[in-house]
Amino acid sequence: MIQGKKEDKSINFLQPVGSSESVVFTSFNWVTSIGKNLLMVVQIVVLVVFALRLVMDGKNNDLTAKINTQVGILENDTWKKNAIKYENLQNLTEDIKVVQEGQELNSNLISEILSTIPLTLNIESVSFNNKRVGIALRTTDFKALKNYEDSLRNNNYYSDVKFNITKTGDELEVSIAFIINEEVE
Repeated sequence: MIQGKKEDKSINFLQPVGSSESVVFTSFNWVTSIGKNLLMVVQIVVLVVFALRLVMDGKNNDLTAKINTQVGILENDTWKKNAIKYENLQNLTEDIKVVQEGQELNSNLISEILSTIPLTLNIESVSFNNKRVGIALRTTDFKALKNYEDSLRNNNYYSDVKFNITKTGDELEVSIAFIINEEVE
């Protein structure tokens, strides 16, 4: 067999790997292949972010417009007045609940008092406080007024009946005050 010259295998650390020409060539290869692909990936990411930004800005603008219209509705004078009315009604219902718990219901008593007043006597006002009743009347019918006074004074259910009559022109202005007795004697 023929044997050739045997070469020693060694590593020379002083031998340069590439010359300046090979560095330029390698850089050019990298830029044209890997760099181009990397640049395309970066551009795709930028375009996706830009598109997402456009979509999100559109949603933000729509939401802002919707909020502004709702704020405009809330700033409307009729809305403010209705809100105040609603708040007042809520407060009133709360007050009614509080008063109802400790309040004695007197609607039957008041309707009974008003039903005994003759139709020719015009009721101006009625007040009711702790079994004390005050009524203001106007009339031109003295006979009906006299009959009503007699019926109040002769009824044991009422006490301390007081009539105050003043005449203005043809009309009589009458104020009546009496107390409702708890138990008829």
